[in-house]
Amino acid sequence: MPTRADEIRRYHSDYFSFVGADAQGAVYLAHDNNRGQTGDRFFADHWIMMYAQGQGVVPIIGSAHYPNPGKILETIPDSAHFQFRGTVGGGMRMVSAVNDIDMAVEGLTPILRRQTQGDDYWIGAAPSTLRWKGRQLAGRVIFEFIARTGYNRFTSDFGANWSNFNGLYLLTEDGRDLYLRYHERVQPGTPRESGMATFDGEGPLSDIAFAIDESRPTPDRTYRWPTRWQAGFSHRGTRWTLHATTDALEEVADWKTGGFAMSVVSGEVVRADGSGRRRFKGWAELLI
Repeated sequence: MPTRADEIRRYHSDYFSFVGADAQGAVYLAHDNNRGQTGDRFFADHWIMMYAQGQGVVPIIGSAHYPNPGKILETIPDSAHFQFRGTVGGGMRMVSAVNDIDMAVEGLTPILRRQTQGDDYWIGAAPSTLRWKGRQLAGRVIFEFIARTGYNRFTSDFGANWSNFNGLYLLTEDGRDLYLRYHERVQPGTPRESGMATFDGEGPLSDIAFAIDESRPTPDRTYRWPTRWQAGFSHRGTRWTLHATTDALEEVADWKTGGFAMSVVSGEVVRADGSGRRRFKGWAELLI
């Protein structure tokens, strides 16, 4: 009989970060779909946050753990509240009748990818359409995929993976994508800063210099929430500077020494020589 140390542990995650708009304003949807295995136990959950301009945070039914009797890891198992059709590479559709959500995402391929023994991590982006409560919002999805062996988030210490994680998932005014992440704990195959962009051509970012310019205190806690950022980076031979600020912040979890929050942010990226700029809006994911 295998010991606890010998148990198979695996973890997969498909994370969709949507930003889109119609005549009524912008809508933001973060939809994380996780599966895990420890021994003969299989797990699944959705973690979801939605924000609508002029309304604020939108309550979503089904952001929770759910059964995984099919022992599915490679794809997203359906839950009682969300069903999935298609494939990541060929195009996907996510439907939730109870939330009146129907999101279609075109085929995704890696733009930034890191593969180590037993682990795979990649970021891609594609056009997307969100139908929600009679509205049809054209936008984009930044997609983040994680597959790990020897680890299962459902039965491991999740907080131990990150320290001061800041992930920016941004849509530019010309309908392109910018992704930047920074965290202080360096893991094998995971640099402190990384990112990708799809404006002026697709590709990973290089020479990233990430800084938190402002933060706000958390009552009765020692940690602070970042609220303003600046970052320099190079993309396809051009140097850019990012300036981002928080428009709304929603605290999600608190584990006393740190916490999890999602922020709606906006700002601009400016060419180093001053010859051009792009405004943007999007999500900031914070694990502090």
